[in-house]
Amino acid sequence: HEDDGDEGEADLEDRDADFDADDMNDVLCDEGAAKKETEEAVRQSVLGVFIDAIVPSLLRLAEPTVAMTCAAESARLASVAEDFAALNERALGCFNNFLLVIEESLKAWFRMHADRVDAWWRFLIGVAERLVGSTADADPAAADRRLRYMVLDRAIGCMWTLARGVGGEVPATPDQIEGLIFVCSTAPDHALRVKAVGVLGNIARRQPGHVDANRRIGLFLVDHVIAASLQANAQPGGTCAAVEPVAEALDLLFDIYGDMAYDYDEPVFVREKLLPRLRQMLAPMRSLCKTVDRRKHRSLRDRCDLATQNLRAFIEYKATERK
Repeated sequence: HEDDGDEGEADLEDRDADFDADDMNDVLCDEGAAKKETEEAVRQSVLGVFIDAIVPSLLRLAEPTVAMTCAAESARLASVAEDFAALNERALGCFNNFLLVIEESLKAWFRMHADRVDAWWRFLIGVAERLVGSTADADPAAADRRLRYMVLDRAIGCMWTLARGVGGEVPATPDQIEGLIFVCSTAPDHALRVKAVGVLGNIARRQPGHVDANRRIGLFLVDHVIAASLQANAQPGGTCAAVEPVAEALDLLFDIYGDMAYDYDEPVFVREKLLPRLRQMLAPMRSLCKTVDRRKHRSLRDRCDLATQNLRAFIEYKATERK
């Protein structure tokens, strides 16, 4: 009887093995069919027309031209430079709207077309590098600087949407990360700084195998975006102007280091002692919130209050996560 029992168990194991293999084949077939159906649906839709015909034209219109460097040379050339910058800005704005549609309604498309994501990332980086290279020149003309930052704001906005849509899985190199940090550090307004923080924070989520990039971005967000802003606010005459980039950076940090299983959590969050640093920020964050007049800036005050509440909860969570 014991032999019969062994044979029965063996039969069950064989059937389980057969079931597993068949089930996996069914899953793969279903995924393949779903991918083909999605591809066909996209190809025949208005979105398909955008991807194949309109987006390439938009990217050609979005590429900065030499005319943008002529704003300070004469009134006529300044008018031409304004027109070209406006064309670049509107083309990038339209491209960003397209990316938002993909992000909100068809995010799976990004995963199936990593080649397009890579190509779009390289294009946007190329645009940003041309614009940043000029704004970093010694004593650039004010008119040129204004136009370049106007277009750069749109380009960084597109990069933010793209990086967010793919969970940070963009082919960002160390040099490109340094360029984005430069943009974040030198941005003439907080709107552009928030966008640059958004791009960096999403890039920092990449794993596995991007610990060094995570460390560079994580420490920059903690030390130079959050801590530096809180210190500035504590000085006499401090204002609430830095609330948005600080809140954005905190929200991203909660996502980036939300799980100790991430390959960068132990070497970065733990070894770099980010938890004690965040503890030191709790009181200054409360003070920062108080600088925002709820009657005049209700949404901004609400976001700051929420970020402070989440910071306290995050500190409590990380303090016990590894126990």
